[in-house]
Amino acid sequence: MELRELIDQDWKSHERKRFIKDNTKTRTDEFDPEAFKHDGFSDREEYLETHAPALADEIRLHAELNDFTPPRLSAINDSPYQALVIRYGILHQLIQRPDYSMEKGPLLDAVQDWQHTLIEDYDDGSFPESDDLLHLAHAAVDYKNQIDDSELHMVYSYFELHNRSHDSKHEYYTWLDFFQRLSAIERFPKVSRSDNPEHARDTIEKGLWSLQEQAIVYEVNGDDFDELVGIPEDYVDVVRDWLYYEMSDENFLQMLETLDPFDRQSVLIDARERFGVDGKNYGRNQDRRENIVAAGVYPSELLKEVVEKDDLKAIVDRYSLDAHKRKTDEMVSAIIDYFEHSQKTVDEDEPAVDLYLDVYEDIADGAVKQVPPQLQDLVDADHPAEKLDVLFEDATAEIFREALNLEETTQLGQQASGVVADGEIEQDGQWLLWDNKRRRQKFRLGSDTRSKIKSYIDTKSEQHDVEWFLIIAPDFTEQAATNATQLEKQLGTDIRLVRAADLKELADVWRERYAADGRELPLSIFYGSGVFDLNAAADWLKTQFA
Repeated sequence: MELRELIDQDWKSHERKRFIKDNTKTRTDEFDPEAFKHDGFSDREEYLETHAPALADEIRLHAELNDFTPPRLSAINDSPYQALVIRYGILHQLIQRPDYSMEKGPLLDAVQDWQHTLIEDYDDGSFPESDDLLHLAHAAVDYKNQIDDSELHMVYSYFELHNRSHDSKHEYYTWLDFFQRLSAIERFPKVSRSDNPEHARDTIEKGLWSLQEQAIVYEVNGDDFDELVGIPEDYVDVVRDWLYYEMSDENFLQMLETLDPFDRQSVLIDARERFGVDGKNYGRNQDRRENIVAAGVYPSELLKEVVEKDDLKAIVDRYSLDAHKRKTDEMVSAIIDYFEHSQKTVDEDEPAVDLYLDVYEDIADGAVKQVPPQLQDLVDADHPAEKLDVLFEDATAEIFREALNLEETTQLGQQASGVVADGEIEQDGQWLLWDNKRRRQKFRLGSDTRSKIKSYIDTKSEQHDVEWFLIIAPDFTEQAATNATQLEKQLGTDIRLVRAADLKELADVWRERYAADGRELPLSIFYGSGVFDLNAAADWLKTQFA
């Protein structure tokens, strides 16, 4: 059966045939997921291009998300409410990730952590007795002390009535609001058991399989990755609407700390009054920004309500965002998307090279006018353009040193005086020099640049054997390749043109397949002429380290 055929299936019949007889207490390692996967799950490209589009109907997906007896999940501990919680948790964790994907193990752990956090954060004093949603939570568990289909439909219907009567999303009710009230009255599903702490994780994994059955998420395994779970791009907007999700709290705060309008006390006070933001601020703007995030104000409404249109235009210009400057909604959407997706999820103790690799193509692009938010504090410079030039050089040195394990890498350009390239690397008595070229257009390697490169090589060659000179840019003209070949013949040094995207990909391939303690990338990979061929380099690495 292909996924596209599932749209016409009787879900309950399909569930009964495949999974209804399974013991809901059975551990996941006793269940064979391969026996239930459909064509397309094992091939990500095939899934996205062939199967997902056939199911990417907004009405179908909306029905799947709001069906409170989804396939197989209805049998998990016989609780549609727990099924809803698991569904929400899985999708909420995925939607926050770059590319809306995550490995299965960390995903299951994150869903458990999310549930634990809700239980720990709310108690019987968290909401006033007059809170109408709290009364609804009590009503939902009044019958047999559990929540079933009829109660969930009651809550969902109330949400729709309430939300239609309010103009502001800030005043809307969501499933998360409902979960918070149920946590406060100790009716949120347990996520650990003293006698079997792994049971909850197994239950979450079965919930993930159910979402696969509905084609709302997919899982793929390949040569270079294992158990990657994701949301098809065609579904992202519908899932975000269902979650009422615009951006993570961390990225929301980063946006407020970065954008100039939110440095103004008047703007922050206006936001406090318009959205009823509580919390002491002691006269500090940082406290005001944190209170806005904690109050659950939606980023879209904040930008529309308290930021002038000219300020929005300035932000769009500053970050070179693709948005029509006459359309406020389009500008707001572009700003939110930028700050949500420009943030790389990297642990604080991970090296800066992960951040640099994530945005390397952006900082190489001369059309980008502003430093990505997550790199704001990595370099000091007075002007954004100058700062980006420095970051491009810093990032290149960090990639050579940390990602490709070339310990004898020295950055020169910004720190050195005289006629020098941006950096140099020594390996077994041979030297490589490199120069970074941020450009809006393709780099053409004109006569002035060729003259400077000759000076760099001549100066270094007085003491050392210079084998390679790399020029790293976003892209190159055909004439650049011709000019590089002519310069190479003149100097006797390999002149290689390296696209920023290819250097990033080379680093990824090296780290994923060949990196090991004490093993350096052989600089001989850069032997040759013209534009560096990544595919040929990958094949060469395979023969060297197979």
